Amino acid sequence: MIEYLCAHYEAFRLGFHQSELRRREEAAIARLGEKTLADGGARSGRLGALATEATAVRGRLDAARTAGGRQRETLELKLRQLHLTAGRLALALPATGAEEEVQAIRAEEATAAREREWLCTERQRLAQDAWTGIREWVVPRAPALVALAIGWLLARGYAESHTATLLSELGLSPTKRGHHLYSLTVDSMLVRYGLPLLVAALCAAVAQRVAARVRHAADAVQARTSRLARVPAAEQVPVREAPRAARDERQPRGAGKSR
Repeated sequence: MIEYLCAHYEAFRLGFHQSELRRREEAAIARLGEKTLADGGARSGRLGALATEATAVRGRLDAARTAGGRQRETLELKLRQLHLTAGRLALALPATGAEEEVQAIRAEEATAAREREWLCTERQRLAQDAWTGIREWVVPRAPALVALAIGWLLARGYAESHTATLLSELGLSPTKRGHHLYSLTVDSMLVRYGLPLLVAALCAAVAQRVAARVRHAADAVQARTSRLARVPAAEQVPVREAPRAARDERQPRGAGKSR
């Protein structure tokens, strides 16, 4: 169980680390896009159009410094999206060395993903092993556990409603005056909880012994059945003819001739 909790904690930690790596990757791609658009005048195609659009947005952003905060946030978000788009396009181009930061973060993210996948598999294995151990312990003791629960409920209900009677039967006083083992409170607690626990333990022991005897008898019958199933049919003596065959074997050989 401790190993399962440790694996669960490590998987959660790695999941949080992966989220942080994704944020770092997005920021690195935005920085790469910003660097790529910085020399956008020398580029053509999609990157050139993005550079022109980013320059226009940056000019509007400089002009909107005195404007409301909502308009400024919209322009900053649009400029960031342009940087991200340019960064992803730059990653698709031949390597220039500027994308090493993004590649390093992606390599670290892949390592974290593999570790988290292994931890998830290990966590499932530990959970399965724990469940198998619990089932192997509970199934043979199922009759005793059921009898324990039923005996506790019945005895607890009876002791709760007949506390005074049980105290009197045990020779104890149901009031504060009179004979007590310790005090009325302690004696009442012993009757309400100790006696039901004793009855429940007795029921569990009897149920477990009966179940063991039944299981032993069932195993013996199954063993005899499997042993008879392995015997050839020609060697099996019918049940009705068995007493007759035994009587014929006990009779002398010359008895039939004398008659």
